[in-house]
Amino acid sequence: MWRRALLSLLPAAAGLLAAVGSAPAAPAPPRPEPAPVAAAWLPRVEAWLDGARRLRARFTQIAPDGSVSTGTLWLARPGRMRIEYDPPSRVLIVATDWRLVIYDGATRQVNTLPLAETPLAFLLEERVRLAGRVRVAAVRERGGEVAVTLEDAETPGRGAITLWFRREPFRLVRWEVVDAQGLTTVVLLDAVERDPPMSDSLFVWRDPRIFGYPGEEDRLPE
Repeated sequence: MWRRALLSLLPAAAGLLAAVGSAPAAPAPPRPEPAPVAAAWLPRVEAWLDGARRLRARFTQIAPDGSVSTGTLWLARPGRMRIEYDPPSRVLIVATDWRLVIYDGATRQVNTLPLAETPLAFLLEERVRLAGRVRVAAVRERGGEVAVTLEDAETPGRGAITLWFRREPFRLVRWEVVDAQGLTTVVLLDAVERDPPMSDSLFVWRDPRIFGYPGEEDRLPE
């Protein structure tokens, strides 16, 4: 559960986590627009992502099997993020300090990974750039939206994520992840706030063996 949660919700996670497990034939790549289209939109996309130093949003996740879950995302660059699913799901993901903590309340399982070894190292860096560990596979225009497809630079074809931006006002509205098995997860964003007030306590992971398990106590304040 936590792997799919991390894969679907973190834009930078597509390349690395989509490679987990064996994969059949890679999905067909999106049809790119001519180079002038990419040149026109990529600077705006990169600037929007880089400028989102503090962000809060509600999300709706549609899984490949059609199941729907909701939650809240907080981001504070550099280095901090919190993804909290609404009940009945009990998945909580916290990026803080040097680590990424994934908690599954259904099993009380806690997984900790070095942040530098996860895709969050890209998303939560001091500066976000569409280069290095990610590669731009395609840029497309459709109606009032612009789509940018990204994949892992070291393992292209093993999964991809497409970020959809509304043209006016320009902002990220959803993303679609295709994993290594060719399954698609869609995440819709709502009530996106940039530079909102938020408590530093959101990004503090408290050892459940000492402080109790998340979901079995009052939630941290926003």
